[in-house]
Amino acid sequence: MKRYSSKHIRRTIKKYDTKIVDVDIVSDMRLSMLETTDPYALLDRLIEQEQADGRDKVTRFPYWAEIWPAALALSRWFVTTSPPPEKALELGCGLGLVGVTLARLGWMVEATDFVEDALVFTAHNAERNGVGGRHIVSYLDWSHPVGTPGQVLVGSDVAYEKSLHPYLMRTVRALLVPGGRLILSDPGRPAARPFLEAMSRAGYDHRTDEVAVTWNSLEHRVDIHTFIRPA
Repeated sequence: MKRYSSKHIRRTIKKYDTKIVDVDIVSDMRLSMLETTDPYALLDRLIEQEQADGRDKVTRFPYWAEIWPAALALSRWFVTTSPPPEKALELGCGLGLVGVTLARLGWMVEATDFVEDALVFTAHNAERNGVGGRHIVSYLDWSHPVGTPGQVLVGSDVAYEKSLHPYLMRTVRALLVPGGRLILSDPGRPAARPFLEAMSRAGYDHRTDEVAVTWNSLEHRVDIHTFIRPA
């Protein structure tokens, strides 16, 4: 579990150009989220920094630094289906929209990510929306998943890269108890299909719902996949 001081949060946020985005989950739930102004400009800056340091490393796109339609869709699905509050582990939390939504609904949330600054932004967004008492953040490396297995894992658009699927499967096996639920949102990415198929082959019960959302003036149809781990 990570605890960040107000000074640490301010110092981290100051590194970025940021903006406040009001996200209407449903008509009576609006969240105020801090995100980076332009992830592409951020990527250019990261590449320039690595070149200046003489490193040949290719920077991964900072997917964590913006809100994605799949996160809005999963948040809306939880609000509209109204499952009873439980404890959830969020995978690849990014800026934290899904976990903050769950905390607003009364859930206890542990939001995880591989990127330290994503955890700082998520912690800030949880406090910003008044749910810090039900929301914590933790570092999680899918290649070496550690933690206490739980009943509910959630993630939005986390199966976008096929090379990550074995690590995601490993994380699910390590952190989801038999009979527990993995709830994922996916905007129909072809790259996610092998993971979804592998989960079914592994014996997980699978149900799919669809949620339509409008984000940045574009319409999106997002699949919500619920997997139940076999006992």
